Amino acid sequence: MPPKHQRRSHTKSKRGCSQCKVRRIKCNETGPRCNNCERRQITCDFQLSPDERPAPRRTESASASDRASGTPPVPAPAENGNSSAQISSFNPFDAPDLISIKKTTDLDIGDLQLLHHYTTVLAYDLANHNSGDALMLWQKAAVELGFKHDFLLRGLLAMSALHQSYLHPQRKTEFDLRASTHQSIAIHSFQETLGNVNETNCHALFAFSCVIIVLSFASAAKEKASDFQADVIHWLYLLRGGNEVLKLYRERLRSSFLKPLLDELHYAENHTSHNIDDVDRIMDLFPLCSPANLGNDKDKSAACTLAIHALLSTFVQASILRKRGEGTVLASFVWSVNLPPKFLEMLSEKQPEALVILAHYCVLIYWGEMQDTWFLVGWARYMLDTIKELTPVEWHEHLAWPDGIIK
Repeated sequence: MPPKHQRRSHTKSKRGCSQCKVRRIKCNETGPRCNNCERRQITCDFQLSPDERPAPRRTESASASDRASGTPPVPAPAENGNSSAQISSFNPFDAPDLISIKKTTDLDIGDLQLLHHYTTVLAYDLANHNSGDALMLWQKAAVELGFKHDFLLRGLLAMSALHQSYLHPQRKTEFDLRASTHQSIAIHSFQETLGNVNETNCHALFAFSCVIIVLSFASAAKEKASDFQADVIHWLYLLRGGNEVLKLYRERLRSSFLKPLLDELHYAENHTSHNIDDVDRIMDLFPLCSPANLGNDKDKSAACTLAIHALLSTFVQASILRKRGEGTVLASFVWSVNLPPKFLEMLSEKQPEALVILAHYCVLIYWGEMQDTWFLVGWARYMLDTIKELTPVEWHEHLAWPDGIIK
């Protein structure tokens, strides 16, 4: 006798593109770009050549075995002897959860409350309240990856604690302690993982490099000039780590759920610089960095010149966005991640030429502060006052413009 409720049979296809698999949605499997990727305007597997396409995922039985044992999936060898195409098939959301590896956790109810605050409040703030894909990135994808990479989970919890500290100053000591604990663990784990960047962790590493921006600004004491090295220089070096991940896996990251973030970070619009207010203030920095003014040190001159060119480009893009009433924070941080190592070295040595360039960058930080960016409150003035304290008096005339802008 047949069962009363016979299920309709269907064939489960595994030929969908990797983007649809990541989002766990049905793919219509048609090229050159499936309907979902076409709607989101991202790269689809069907646009790629056979050599570039991700390899088929492992069998369900193997995946189930891996999940049970906590062993990450190992790509099968490529038939042509080149494993890079096979490695690129790794889905970052298929990595084992931390609980399957560590078995125990030191997280408590207070940390669950931080995670709740992050997903219900802070994620919307990070997504600028205006992009569904950006909200999916911060509210869903980042949390899922955090369950697989301890540095990212700790980073999200630290960021949430710092936001709570800002919102509830009467509980500042409590939240700052939680933030400091999570941030310390996160930074240590992040720096260790940077020594072994691969396609199984590049998404989480890059996402955390953006979290570092918030952590660095929100957690700084901003009390005295001696904090400058830790508060400013340290985060500039950490941001370079995220940039190195981007250089290694640019296309991989750009075709993933991180696309909205990368699009905003690398937004560029052609615009003649002479139509931008105060752009001449940035241009005035070039003569300060001529070899003649730097003891004929061509390396220092080149580093400062590159930093000024990057600042000029960032200033133009931020000015365009600001004139439209749009947020400028992410656009402003593009300058930070592209600084030459030699320029960072000059900042560490507190050389006046580098400090004057940084002082002009403070104007962009101030713009972000004026847009009610909570983690930037007080930063522009702190940085500028510190720079004034560190530079000889004869250089102060070059600080007049930012000093007149920043209140």
